[in-house]
Amino acid sequence: MILLFCLLFLTAIAYGGVQVIEKTLPNGVKLLVKETSGKGIVSGVLFFRGGKHGEVRKGETSLLFTLLLKGSERFPSSYEISLPFERFGGYVYSSSGDDFSEIGFSTKVEGLREALEVLGDILTSPLLREEDIERERRNAIVALRSKRERGMEFAMENLRKLTYRGTPYETSALGTEEDLSALRREDLIRRMGEVIRGGNLVVSVVGDFRAEEILPLLEKTFGSLPKGKLEIGEGRFPLRESRTVKVRREGTQTTILCAFDAPDRRSRDYFTFKVLNSALGDGMTSKLFRVLREKKGYAYATYSFYPTRFMAPRLFAYVGTSPDKGDSALKDLLKLVRNPELDEKDVEIARRKIIGDFLLDHQTRLKQAWYLGFYEVMGLGWRMDSEYPERIKDVTLEEVRRAVDRYIKKHHCVVVHP
Repeated sequence: MILLFCLLFLTAIAYGGVQVIEKTLPNGVKLLVKETSGKGIVSGVLFFRGGKHGEVRKGETSLLFTLLLKGSERFPSSYEISLPFERFGGYVYSSSGDDFSEIGFSTKVEGLREALEVLGDILTSPLLREEDIERERRNAIVALRSKRERGMEFAMENLRKLTYRGTPYETSALGTEEDLSALRREDLIRRMGEVIRGGNLVVSVVGDFRAEEILPLLEKTFGSLPKGKLEIGEGRFPLRESRTVKVRREGTQTTILCAFDAPDRRSRDYFTFKVLNSALGDGMTSKLFRVLREKKGYAYATYSFYPTRFMAPRLFAYVGTSPDKGDSALKDLLKLVRNPELDEKDVEIARRKIIGDFLLDHQTRLKQAWYLGFYEVMGLGWRMDSEYPERIKDVTLEEVRRAVDRYIKKHHCVVVHP
């Protein structure tokens, strides 16, 4: 058995009392399998590297992954695609973001074989009917327009153009009305050939099964995908100068959203900034909440976030306030991010909060599968799922202070006035 595992290039390590088994197929597909024990539930997520990277028409990847669940040769409708999952109380979904797209599912173990048949068919033989393309194109354009009705999303749309200029992130995954209107079926077929390749795919499955029984099923399902890997550029794209852009929209609230330089995901400072972000803008114990809302009385809402990205890493800070307080709220937000005046208690609360949220978010098999696949597809390695709490626990107050001094120097801000 040991010899067989070596020949198949399988790697297994202890994780959470069970094993995670890794296998790379000849076409480049990475399989991650974790056994659990329970009531016969299995969940999985298929991660495809790419997202917005390499798009010819902005929004084509998001539209493609929506259409994959609308019909395939063997399962020609969304009903027939969903039925094999839903008859066991499960579901299947798809989504697409800046750096990757995903297809996730949950079902019972006895339904896994049929679920994999569905997944294999939608990846190799989607129908991409013209009527479906037109309907989902209209839906995407409506979704784009509706984003402009919400202050935070409207601000983010404008901030993307400023802080992500020259990167694939200039627009959201939905794309632009212009490109969506011009998009044709052949664009989707081309994009499918670029993204749905073995070297782009990480398949993460967690459930109440024996790994040796489902590995052959996974290999049969995904082993026939073509070889190849989408080339993705990287880089920090640091802010060259501070800029504030003011835009107007109907409403009663002023929305302020700012971006700051942040560490690359492979840097030690990545974990330091996760702690900084939590201390700065996560919940009612955070600095933004205590100062901008409680002390200054500016905020309807205030928070920060630090997304993991292949390139152009940014820390974002947001505050929504009344129009008469907009200028002072912006000034104080910038001052607070540049000098948050954190102490040991702030950092300790932030560490505990991150670790607690992380562990609570692993309660379902779907989220366990998601985290394993997420870290793998983002180039951090699936073992980061078990290492992450310790990496956060090791962050010190002094490291946070040094990181603030190193990265928080310039800003890009968008202020949305009514």
